Amino acid sequence: MRPRNTIIALVVLVIIGGYAYVTSYYSKPVPAEKLLAVNADDLAKIELKYPDREVAVERPKGGAWRIVKPIGVDADQTTVNNLARAITAAQVIKTVEEKTTDLAPFGLAKPAVVITVTTFKGQTLPAIEVGKTTPIGFNAYVMRGGNPAVMLTSSAFPAGMNKTVDQLRNRDLMTFKVDDVTRFTIARDDGSIVEIDRDGDKWKITKPGNYLADPTRVRQLLSSLLEVKVADFISDAPTSVSQYGLEKPHLAITVYGKGGAQESLLFGFKQTEQGKDGIYVRRGEATPVYTVHEWVLGAVNKSALDLRDRTVFNFAPASVQSADLSVGTDKFALRRAPAGKWDVVEGAASAPADVAVVERYLDEIRDLKGVSIVADPMPSPKPFGLDTPQIVATLIGKDGKPIGTVKFSKISLKPSAPEPGEKAEPKIEYYTVSTAGTAVYSISDFSYSLFNKPAAVFRAAAPAKK
Repeated sequence: MRPRNTIIALVVLVIIGGYAYVTSYYSKPVPAEKLLAVNADDLAKIELKYPDREVAVERPKGGAWRIVKPIGVDADQTTVNNLARAITAAQVIKTVEEKTTDLAPFGLAKPAVVITVTTFKGQTLPAIEVGKTTPIGFNAYVMRGGNPAVMLTSSAFPAGMNKTVDQLRNRDLMTFKVDDVTRFTIARDDGSIVEIDRDGDKWKITKPGNYLADPTRVRQLLSSLLEVKVADFISDAPTSVSQYGLEKPHLAITVYGKGGAQESLLFGFKQTEQGKDGIYVRRGEATPVYTVHEWVLGAVNKSALDLRDRTVFNFAPASVQSADLSVGTDKFALRRAPAGKWDVVEGAASAPADVAVVERYLDEIRDLKGVSIVADPMPSPKPFGLDTPQIVATLIGKDGKPIGTVKFSKISLKPSAPEPGEKAEPKIEYYTVSTAGTAVYSISDFSYSLFNKPAAVFRAAAPAKK
């Protein structure tokens, strides 16, 4: 290539590169202007002034938000943090009027809300005045204090700033930690009480009797109690709580924690207003009255039977020497044999058993849990079909002594009156009892099927012929 052509090519490249640089530099997106040049984390106070009310929230550095006007109560941290972020993220879309003498068309003569924020450094920023939303588009008119310009921001901004005290209040009722609970009580207006104590990693019912509690159900109750939220704020300073049924509450749950900590929740009457499903409640240590949704009462109103451990027959399968079984008309026994084997014995005949099937069967008896404790003690076996059980398993220990017996029944109940066009079907129920206790348990059809096994199921498969 000739030197002259090389020079021309270099000049062209320089021009193109320079043009690209200048174009890139001057075409960088300009950051959108914000209504307030401040970060949400720097806000110490937010004041919202409406035509009919004023609301203010504030927080110390590193602390939690509190409502300070019109009342002094804890705020919902998530709600107020979202409010702070919405204020500091609001952008100016464009300026509509640099200066106008008539603010009424923009809804700014009497703003829907005036927002004032103060930083932790004590700086109060220009107030934001919020007006109407635009007839066309998705914008809203706003002004900044001290600036006569009418600007546009997102139409979502006014809706996000329209807050009541109730919307900003903390709705948590209980603050304990489940792992810190040492005991709790459930007291009813009939004088009955259920008391459950923690015993290491276990829970025990100590009133009205002494029983093991089901740890899963106990934790579910405590978790439900901890997750209760206020549905409505009824009165912060009631002159009387009797009208709410809280002078003598229907139910009172008290939770005790480490270091003598104590929290109570009292349940009173149901709301009678149209469209309301609330239950009146209050903290035992405070006077305000709230409501919670009706399902909350069902989640925590548990009896001792509801919370008891539902293990039907707790034993060690390794201690079993034999199991005498009656399954329908099939009567047989499972006998432990030398070298870790088992036999199936029917009358005088004996055959090798499938070891895995036998051991799984014993494990299933040990792990059996009722769906519910129907009664304790069982008033009579006849209503449950346990006077003539379909399945009976009696376990004998290696010492020759009985370990215990489990009985199973299956009963068919007469169908209730069917709905028009539906067929009446009988209802099948399953029950079990054991000599380990006096309770009768309901069980599922699946659990029943685990034990409804004839002798043939336990026999080992015959070796294949060569």
